[in-house]
Amino acid sequence: MIITLELSPEVEAQLRVGIATHDTESIRQLLVQAFSPTIEKLLQQDTDQLDYQAFESIADQLADELIGGIEPNMPLLSDYAVSRASIYEDHP
Repeated sequence: MIITLELSPEVEAQLRVGIATHDTESIRQLLVQAFSPTIEKLLQQDTDQLDYQAFESIADQLADELIGGIEPNMPLLSDYAVSRASIYEDHP
């Protein structure tokens, strides 16, 4: 995994000064502050993933209900009935 930090020019300058002066405490504080928004974005992605999983679960349930409603002797639609030409035949 690669995590990219977006630093403002001011924070980048402070980080460079901290590195040049070997001020580990200053560097540590700057990096912690810089990581906070990145961590929040990563946590939001996990939430988005959960939403995606919930969507998939609901879609699976709907598909199961649809399949359950199909009767064994129900006639199938012809290839033409589901073709693009048939769907748009009223719209030249």
